[in-house]
Amino acid sequence: MFTVNKNPTPQDLKKFGTAMIIGFGTLAIILWVLPWIKSGDSSVLNWSASRNQLMAIAFVGLGLFLAILGHGMPGVAKPVYVTWMSIATPVGLFMSKVALSVLYFLLLPVFAIIVRRSDPLRTKNEGKDTYWEDYKPYEPTIERMRRTF
Repeated sequence: MFTVNKNPTPQDLKKFGTAMIIGFGTLAIILWVLPWIKSGDSSVLNWSASRNQLMAIAFVGLGLFLAILGHGMPGVAKPVYVTWMSIATPVGLFMSKVALSVLYFLLLPVFAIIVRRSDPLRTKNEGKDTYWEDYKPYEPTIERMRRTF
């Protein structure tokens, strides 16, 4: 069903380390800024040793640790990489199916209802004998000629 690269190259481990610092760094920024987004008070961004700030520091530390492992110690990083990918691959496969199911069963019907009500292709005949639409020529003015679309 899925395969995990159990023998990653040093380049794969470097990419893994870079992805970890970017991913955990992004989570840390979100955790640090989340109270400010909720309250609107910029003083919450200052150091206060809150739970969110401590978790943000821990995420940055974990990301740096994994980045250093991936870039500098490939022998130590290999089991971490294989373990991480063994867990992340089935989770990714499951979540992609969930996301596509949500898209298909929730967003697509809403889109279809909106399009059917608005009739953007003008497919409703409304009692006419033909679908032909008369051409309405534009006035040949200088302003119109500047806009060729």
